[in-house]
Parts: sequence; structure tokens; C-alpha cells
Amino acid sequence: MKQAKTGVRFGSLVIAAAFCCGFLTVTASAQEHAAPSDAAKTLFSSRCALCHGADGHGSDMGKSLKVKDLTSKEVQSQSDAELTRVISAGKNNMPPFKDALKEEEIRSLVQYLRTLK
Repeated sequence: MKQAKTGVRFGSLVIAAAFCCGFLTVTASAQEHAAPSDAAKTLFSSRCALCHGADGHGSDMGKSLKVKDLTSKEVQSQSDAELTRVISAGKNNMPPFKDALKEEEIRSLVQYLRTLK
């Protein structure tokens, strides 16, 4: 009888562990697609808005440098990986930010760019 109870307890633990792993996976996935934080908006304002404008359409200075309109279909159709690469490595007149920003900051900027559609 004792052995049967132990088997039931072990089975319950296995089910509970599987549930927890599944829950953590779903939670992590949801966080990847969550709305960008206020910190991302602040980061955009301090690092990007000078050229790209507060709304992503480009400031006067940015337009003179021919920056891309971040709300455009051309930019918004790029994958997250492509946008991450541009922010990290720079492109044309845009300097690289890989040494100035942490990876998670760059990811948060990509999430923020998606809100500018």
C-alpha cells in the first residue's frame, strides 16, 4: 500500500513539474511579444529621436541625412533580426550601437519600433 502511494506522489510531482515547465515557456514567449516598456520609449527618445524623430517619421536633421521613415512599410516589413542587425552594426549614416547598448536594450528598441506602424 505504501508503494502505491509513493507511485501516485511521484506521478503527481512529474505532472506538476511538466505543468511548471510549460507555464514558464508560455510566459517567456509572451514576454518576447509583450508591449515595449517605458524604458524602451525613453531609450528611443534619448538615442534615436534626434535623427528619427519622436514619431519615427524623421527629424529635420534626419531627413537631411536621408534616414528611413521607421513607420514605413519598407522598415516595418523587415524581420526583428534585420532591425537588430541595423541597430547593432549601423547602416549608411547611422552609427553602430552594439558597444553603446546592451542586447536587451536593442531588443526593446526593436519592439518599440513595431509600435510606430
